[in-house]
Amino acid sequence: MFSSLHVSRSARSAVSALLTALYLASCHSWQVGTPTPAQFVEREHPAQVRVTRTDSSTVTLQSPTVRGDSLVGLLAGTPGGDSARQAGVPLGDVASVASRQGSTGKTILLTTGIVVGVLAVLTILSALAIGEALSAGN
Repeated sequence: MFSSLHVSRSARSAVSALLTALYLASCHSWQVGTPTPAQFVEREHPAQVRVTRTDSSTVTLQSPTVRGDSLVGLLAGTPGGDSARQAGVPLGDVASVASRQGSTGKTILLTTGIVVGVLAVLTILSALAIGEALSAGN
């Protein structure tokens, strides 16, 4: 049932899945920008920010900039060239801004979990192949 070719094919599939997962695994979390929203955006030039207003509502802006007394950018998820989808929030209404930052700890945990899972699958497949080879030899 399980031939060495099958295990080899399974191993290749598992390695492929692992590499894909590692490539796609981008554990991020939102980190509040400091010292002030305007200073953070002007200093860091983040690609995207989540703006929390003083009323606790949020909006996500792509390519944010400070223009006068407002934080402006494209609403996240809208086509890039659609000027009608631009949004602005007066800086006086901004409680905080947060940008997505990579989380090394989460990435390490996820990668470790994936590696352990793949190794467990490969161990089980190898044990089944060895058991089949032994029973076929008797």
